[in-house]
Amino acid sequence: MHVSIQTPPEHTTYAALLDIWQAADELGFTGAYTFDHMVPLNDGPSGPDPDGIPAGPQLEGWMALAALASHTARLEVGTLVTGVTYRHPSVLAKMAVTLDRITDGRAVLGIGAAWHQAEHERYGIAYPEVGERMERLDEALQVFRLLCAAGADGGRADFDGRWYSLDDAPFDPGPVRPGGIPVLVGGSGPRLLRLVARRADRYNGFWAPWEWGDVNARLDDLLAGRDRTPGSLQRTAFVFGELSGDATAEAALVAHFARQRGGTDDEVRSRVLVGSPDHMVEVLRSFADAGVDGVIVNLRSPVDLGGLERFAREVLPAVAGPAPA
Repeated sequence: MHVSIQTPPEHTTYAALLDIWQAADELGFTGAYTFDHMVPLNDGPSGPDPDGIPAGPQLEGWMALAALASHTARLEVGTLVTGVTYRHPSVLAKMAVTLDRITDGRAVLGIGAAWHQAEHERYGIAYPEVGERMERLDEALQVFRLLCAAGADGGRADFDGRWYSLDDAPFDPGPVRPGGIPVLVGGSGPRLLRLVARRADRYNGFWAPWEWGDVNARLDDLLAGRDRTPGSLQRTAFVFGELSGDATAEAALVAHFARQRGGTDDEVRSRVLVGSPDHMVEVLRSFADAGVDGVIVNLRSPVDLGGLERFAREVLPAVAGPAPA
């Protein structure tokens, strides 16, 4: 399987993130991702605000992504994931292709239906009901494909949707790779899985290893209904990790996960990356056995560079496979 990282640009500095990304670039990880939010998602040293939104610094995900990506040579790069509500899809397409050009064809468009209602309300960003958000995501992906295709062949794009439209829209330059920029859709729920089968090249989910079998079976059925083979959709698992080897930090991550998503201590430890290298290999192999092509490891600040190097040295060789096509 292939292994990437996600470094939320919260409670940290650009310099610290750059150290992590350049190390990951040299250590053999497949990709690196930011997230796309206006506020932190996790509590910082000062704890949560009284209203439940964590206090602390948060860098803008796409600006940080472009800067970090420009200092790497081989990592795939993207956001995990961009909420469709934050930007018009034409603007997002231009951003993604610009990133692809900056990195000589290493961009991934990570996108989802958006979920952080409080964040939207604080910044005056419209937060429609889930049905409309899913419709917007579906149309946004159509707009993205049409614009990228226009950029590839020197043409123009037209689209007349319910939420978005294009009218003889030029788009130059196009993506670097002939196949375009891979589209990764993240999230859960029946409607999203149907959209994944319809529009995505990759799917990223939060499922535990013992849940992925059913999820993959549903995806395979949906793909067959679209005349797609199971292999046409890459599947990645979003996995939380604490690589420092520090027992206190590991216990804090396990407790945080249990509060957010439930599960006993043993259940959580069987799906997150903590403990010995052998245990991490066991967890990763359980995802691979469930039919997952790769994992994206969430690393919360501060990230221990020594732990990242130890993981690359002692865990990656035991599980690493080819990068996604």
